[in-house]
Amino acid sequence: TFGEICKEARAVVLAGGTMKPANDVVEQLLPRISGLQIDGGQRMPARLDPANARLFAWDHVVDPSHVSAVVVSSGPTGQELRFTFQEQNDVARLREAGNALAALCNVIPGGVVVFFPSYALLGRMSSEWRAGGILQRIERRKPVFAEGNVPKEPEAQGNILDQYTAQVRKPGSSGAVLLSVVGGRLSEGINFSDDLGRAVVMVGVPFPSLNSPELAERLAHYESSTSSAERIDVAGRGQMGPRARELYESLCMRAVNQSIGRAIRHRGDYAAIVFLDCRYADARIAGKLPSWIVSGSGGQGHGGACSVAKLAFGPA
Repeated sequence: TFGEICKEARAVVLAGGTMKPANDVVEQLLPRISGLQIDGGQRMPARLDPANARLFAWDHVVDPSHVSAVVVSSGPTGQELRFTFQEQNDVARLREAGNALAALCNVIPGGVVVFFPSYALLGRMSSEWRAGGILQRIERRKPVFAEGNVPKEPEAQGNILDQYTAQVRKPGSSGAVLLSVVGGRLSEGINFSDDLGRAVVMVGVPFPSLNSPELAERLAHYESSTSSAERIDVAGRGQMGPRARELYESLCMRAVNQSIGRAIRHRGDYAAIVFLDCRYADARIAGKLPSWIVSGSGGQGHGGACSVAKLAFGPA
């Protein structure tokens, strides 16, 4: 176990490219020692207290000028971009996201990888974009490929990725658009370096479903683990204490950070990171983004899609 490793070592280093936010990870790996018994009744040494852990974060290997990060709070017509579960059936919002993506594709060369919170929202948005003629406008600029939810046919996803790659790398190509899902087969372990990922677009905020009994139990346990407060029924009562909320947001943002990290893969690489949801401007959410994203915002802050379309693209 991790506790046994810590007992035998003078120091333990956990390193990774997408570990932020990490506070909950440290706390769960190094639980507070008050009254805790482990390993046949032996008390955990005081040196394993979470307060003794040190968190370090360094900038990306690329210069900040190679990263353009922006939160798009509203689309070209001024419609707010916000995709909570209750708002994911709002046709006007869905089509506004498509119009914003179309505007971005007019100025971003190469490949554009778009991540959605779920296969359901990906399907709903792409259907509305097709019905509204938005997808056809995008396809006139860049062919569109979409990840499918076919668990038993992983080779089909490989074919989609191969087709997308071939289109982007075709001589004289204007690039392509790849629609995928956070936590899906294309969000982890695949590098969209250079022209394969000149932009990563996050549509919505991928909070995990509270309908999962496992997640609800985990949140309730985390909330009550250092508190004498009544155990909260997250799924049944829809309530969440401050500690559970922190864990819930951290799980979401680690998935976001893994997805946006697919684009910048070497020192000479460059890409735009675009967040199509006004909630990314919230201090609690923005504070859980990697430091290299914050430093790469270039003072742009957040604004409408029309202002994004006027941004100069490429490394300084």
